[in-house]
Amino acid sequence: MSDNENEIFEVTDAPVEEEVTDIEKLSSEGAVSPEAEASESKPASRKRRLEKGSTAYEVLDWLRTICIGVLAGIFIVVFLVQRDNVYGDSMKPTLSSGDVIYAQKISTYFHSYKRGDIVILDGHDMEGYYSKEYLVKRIVGLPGETVKIEDGNVYIKPADSSEFYLLQENYLPEGTKTTMMDDAMKKGNEIVLGENEYYCLGDNRPVSNDSRNLGPFTADRIKGVAIIRVFPLNEVKIL
Repeated sequence: MSDNENEIFEVTDAPVEEEVTDIEKLSSEGAVSPEAEASESKPASRKRRLEKGSTAYEVLDWLRTICIGVLAGIFIVVFLVQRDNVYGDSMKPTLSSGDVIYAQKISTYFHSYKRGDIVILDGHDMEGYYSKEYLVKRIVGLPGETVKIEDGNVYIKPADSSEFYLLQENYLPEGTKTTMMDDAMKKGNEIVLGENEYYCLGDNRPVSNDSRNLGPFTADRIKGVAIIRVFPLNEVKIL
């Protein structure tokens, strides 16, 4: 082999030896690979997490529980249940002035009501009603029915029938008479309810301002169905 070829071999091989030497030097001085850095950073991130049982953890856990409870309470009050105070004696003896009741709102979303339900009604802007409070009455007539008040009784004619039947109202005190009040006589004692209308009366028939005077209530005026009386405490009762 010629001298030129040896020189070329020596020149080419020299940098390689230097690179190997440099790598070994870096390793000996403590250089760290990316994998090693990642493994060392994991314990540090875990240490930053709150340890279960610590004061900070417990405080945050309580705050979370309180927030969930508050949100659940708001949801229930806005969409499911409402509290109402009874004013006046139009529903005696079932309800008296000062009673506190709870009403469910679920039925209002589906317009799901049945005869005998005690309902919370919005009488705002109805002719003959000038108070700002809601009314509490009982449904006696359903959409499509004909309601007639005669001889102290309530008669119902279903939409698919030509005959009236006497409405049995066992929730009323014995001997209660249902009559048209003087200022309501001009409206007549018989009414045909529309597809979205309910005939509602108070249980205290002689004094109640209800559908006899105000006319039928449309479904959008029903704000809840009473389910329980919670006050007075000695008279708690499912309605």
